[in-house]
Amino acid sequence: MAQLKRTAWMGCLALAAILILSACGKIEDPAASANLNGGPVKEFTVHARSSGYDIQEIKVKMGDTVKITLKNEQGMHSLKIKGYNKEVRGGKTITFVADKAGEFDFSCNVSCGKNHENMTGKFIVK
Repeated sequence: MAQLKRTAWMGCLALAAILILSACGKIEDPAASANLNGGPVKEFTVHARSSGYDIQEIKVKMGDTVKITLKNEQGMHSLKIKGYNKEVRGGKTITFVADKAGEFDFSCNVSCGKNHENMTGKFIVK
């Protein structure tokens, strides 16, 4: 009888632990939360070549969810937004909320060759 009570008690504890972990363990993507709060998603696909980016200005509004995909057309590149500490590498996508107003430089953070200094642009948040 004692063994049966102990087994039932352990089962109840295990069930309680599962319920607590499932309720508390949910992790939400901040960008997804921003969408639920009404902020529009601004999507950009930037093509990178050794001569520069095809988009030199990315303009968004404060509170927008920003989705940037970088496509390397020639060589290996990245796009790093200074002041936001966000970087996307070729073939990847980043998503974040534009939560700071201003003009922020972006550039390639990979030593990509002789025209590396041409890999620049502006991320503008109004």
